[in-house]
Amino acid sequence: MQASSGESLPDLPPSAMNQSIVEADLLKTIMEVSSTAIVLLNPQGQILYANPASENVLGIKLTDILSRTYDAPQWKNTSLDGGPWRDEDQPFNIVLKTKKPVADIRHAIEDAHGTKKYLSINGSPVFDEKGELRSLVFLITDITDNVLKQKELEDSEAKYRTITELSLSMVYDLDIRSGQNYWAGAIQEITGYTTEEYLAIGYEAWSLLIHPEDKERTLRLFDEAMEKKTKFSCEYRYRTKNGNYVFIEDNGIFLYDKEGVAYRMFGAMINRTEQIEANLALKESESRLLMSLDAVKMGIWSWDIDKREIYWSPQTFAIYGFPSDDSEISIDRYIKLHPEEDIRKISLEIQSLKDDPSRSGFTIQHRIFHTDGKVHWVESRGNLLRDGEGKPFRLMGTILDVTEAKLAEEALRTSDERFRAFYQFSTEAFLIFDENSLRANDSNFAFQTLFGYSPEDTKNLRIRSLLTIDSLQKIREKIASNSSESIEVVCKRKSGEVFPALVSIKRFKYNQSDSIAYSIFDLSPIKEVEELRQINNEIREKNKLIEKQKIELEMAFENLKRTQEQLVQSEKLAALGQLIAGIAHEINNPIGAVKASNQNMLDWQKRYGIASQLFREAILSVPREEQVILKTILSNLDQPIEFYTGKEERLRKKKNKEILMQKGFKADDADEFAEAWVELGIGELEEKYIPLFHSHYLRVFLDYLALEIQFRRNTRSIQLAVDRVSKIMYALKNFSHFDSTGKKIKASVRETIETVLTIYQNQLKRGITLIKNYEDIPPILCYPDDLLHVWTNLIYNSLQAMSFNGNLVITIKDCGEEVMVSLQDSGPGISPDIQEKIFTPFFTTKPPGEGSGLGLDIVNKIVKRHGGRIELASKPGETIFSIYLPKGN
Repeated sequence: MQASSGESLPDLPPSAMNQSIVEADLLKTIMEVSSTAIVLLNPQGQILYANPASENVLGIKLTDILSRTYDAPQWKNTSLDGGPWRDEDQPFNIVLKTKKPVADIRHAIEDAHGTKKYLSINGSPVFDEKGELRSLVFLITDITDNVLKQKELEDSEAKYRTITELSLSMVYDLDIRSGQNYWAGAIQEITGYTTEEYLAIGYEAWSLLIHPEDKERTLRLFDEAMEKKTKFSCEYRYRTKNGNYVFIEDNGIFLYDKEGVAYRMFGAMINRTEQIEANLALKESESRLLMSLDAVKMGIWSWDIDKREIYWSPQTFAIYGFPSDDSEISIDRYIKLHPEEDIRKISLEIQSLKDDPSRSGFTIQHRIFHTDGKVHWVESRGNLLRDGEGKPFRLMGTILDVTEAKLAEEALRTSDERFRAFYQFSTEAFLIFDENSLRANDSNFAFQTLFGYSPEDTKNLRIRSLLTIDSLQKIREKIASNSSESIEVVCKRKSGEVFPALVSIKRFKYNQSDSIAYSIFDLSPIKEVEELRQINNEIREKNKLIEKQKIELEMAFENLKRTQEQLVQSEKLAALGQLIAGIAHEINNPIGAVKASNQNMLDWQKRYGIASQLFREAILSVPREEQVILKTILSNLDQPIEFYTGKEERLRKKKNKEILMQKGFKADDADEFAEAWVELGIGELEEKYIPLFHSHYLRVFLDYLALEIQFRRNTRSIQLAVDRVSKIMYALKNFSHFDSTGKKIKASVRETIETVLTIYQNQLKRGITLIKNYEDIPPILCYPDDLLHVWTNLIYNSLQAMSFNGNLVITIKDCGEEVMVSLQDSGPGISPDIQEKIFTPFFTTKPPGEGSGLGLDIVNKIVKRHGGRIELASKPGETIFSIYLPKGN
């Protein structure tokens, strides 16, 4: 017989050899057909042989088994309870150490699919002729099913023990043949005996404790249930240790053997004394109860379940609005006196009461149709009566008109909802402090947004952390004086930033405690408007000075033109004239933007007060879904406003109009709303915003949001215009030399481009199709103000070259150590013979007065200052300027 490792049997005499061969073949056959896994290992722990059954028992392919050692980590050995399997527990180690067989050593492994298998191992050493250990053989049996069943049985027994120990009933398990009982549960609570005392009581002793008047009936019921093989349920009186009797409800079942003979009885005894005594007391006091209810004008009713008869007292008829001598109430008539929804609620409550023996009554509020034509609210209370067998036979109770209380409750709830809605969605910040602990109890969304705190931070806030020292003193004086006037203070955000605010203080009760409410209105926007007015005034003065200087320059230029032919350097003088005219033209544009924005701000100030008041009133009247949408839009208004070209704007308006018409809006309304939505800069009309468009206050909301957007756009335009004038003066002063003493800062290339596009918004709308191909690139080290000048010159040159009608493609691309920005226009192109001259100072192809010839020279110097370069590719219909800037990270 050849082993799997290739070992051969030792040399034997011929006759012995033949006998050994026969025995080996027989052994091999047995091993091959055996359903038990048989594994042979050498003393080094290597597996030499495994029979075919090993694959099924171990759940692993035979080739994988033969490739492993006894302690290979792939086995993932554990003990039966999942704990580690120690080396000294390994059957291989035991046999190797003791040189003796082992039997039924159990453990667990994981098969090839990761499933846990439980195994039993028997092993024995195999010695050669010299008595030396030659190999070790193990028989392995899969005991997974047995182990799992044992665990399931143990879990079931544990659950049973736990349930019986916690049960309020007394559970018993009677062996009918031996008469022995096993008791558990509330033994002492029901019988007065301790568990140890009662465990000695058998069936005969137990039956003697049944009340003599109930014993015969009870035992007969047990016998009938046993014969009919049904469950049993009965009530009887049972004597406790102190000699008193309690009322017992006994429910149980019998188990039968194969011959149909009962051999076991399971049951539970429940103490029903209190319930039964209460029922007797209820019957005795029924007449007194009816008189009491009549005195307080509370109606009573009764329903005979079997006869389907309903009784109403005169007060019950009066509650429904009927005369007291009205005819009897039938089931059908009763149903018609209630809304369908309320009838379903009443029916479910009654059915639940009937199905649950542990319940005896219910209380429910529901609506009725009163004869005055109105819907009234009533409170019905009912008790279910059951017969001796536990079957419901009568439902009786009271009814009281609670309409006034219900309406008051609804009014209070509505008032509270309106307060919570105003509190949470108000644009004013609210903060509530406990007057005793001086700690914050609550804050609204506006406060959290304004101060930078999360809702979780509120409980740890103190008033001194929100104010400067001087303002804190003002607040304390205000509280001490009980004054109701608002005061102006300086508040501190979580970040430490301070801002002006108007604060109103009010004492009130909040959650049953003395509290102080702070209403905080941010004055920063108003202050900014005042500052903008001052800036506008300064700009007007500067504008007058610039106009004066412009006139003087124009007069000087005219004089220069008249004497131009007499000067030796006539060409330079002509260039100087072009420069002056171009600069004046460049300055006029931002000044015009400031004038327009200032006028817009004056109009905005007139409209904002009324629109804001209407918005606050409207938001309190709409559903929560619309409030959430408005809250989301308002929280996103501080984000940069998306800019569209004229063509993009028309396409978005058209698409939004189609969406609204699909939702059922009329064409005129859909056109109006679609245009208003695009003006807000939010973009495409998504499904989540549709509920807002069905609001009765839609135009109020759109008007308010438009004013919010208008304010941000105008303030931004003014700032950009002022920056533009500064940059023009900067460029004029330094067109031949740039200051290199400044330090680079991290800035987004994309944001600098978007800023310039905003400046040229009106020009782009004329007939330009703007295409943006932006890659997501982190901020780079640069001079952002200078880059603004680069994009301003290149973009405006492209617009002029296309006569403000064509395609402009702006690309931002990550090129490793550099960022590439390209501007491609569809203009006529730049002639090859002048491409080398376009970066020369004062060189321009524009007519006099339209260009200074310094723009591209300045662009070239800025790019070189950054350590970058400019590439130009131009042909008719396509001109591309590519600027490469080092990232400098």
